[in-house]
Amino acid sequence: MKNNDNQRYYPIRDAEDPSKVTLTPISEEIYQAIYPEIERTRKRMQRAGRCVCPRSRLWACDGDCGICPYAAAGNRISMDTPLADQEDLTLADTLRDNSPLPESIAEDRALLPALYEELNALDPDGRLICELKANHTEREAADILGIPFTTFQYRWSKIRKQLAKKLQSFY
Repeated sequence: MKNNDNQRYYPIRDAEDPSKVTLTPISEEIYQAIYPEIERTRKRMQRAGRCVCPRSRLWACDGDCGICPYAAAGNRISMDTPLADQEDLTLADTLRDNSPLPESIAEDRALLPALYEELNALDPDGRLICELKANHTEREAADILGIPFTTFQYRWSKIRKQLAKKLQSFY
């Protein structure tokens, strides 16, 4: 082991009293293997508002937020919690299904070819620009077309405005 100035410690919580912590000496190699994950866990929990550990107690953090007395328990709700007014339903049953309706899928399938036809009539290169924009970044699309980036941005802006105007008249 190294001298006491560079000695590393690992906090071990008491089983009966989680607020009581005992520091156990560990080697530098073990410290370097363990502490990055503890730091990541604590930072993630702090950003999410689930850890309110004061700075003066960071030395006692072992990354086990489940038994930590500084874990903010107010925002933890299980999705299996039954609803108060209906015993057979849980919170998970009340989640909204965000999948598209069949009618909107059919509308989109009919609208896309109409937009491409209109785009071909407005700007022959417009369809190619839209297809490239769907699969590439603007810089990559400009390189593929062999035009400057600013020219690509101008054409893309022009196409969007034209299509937005046509969509307004469509609906």
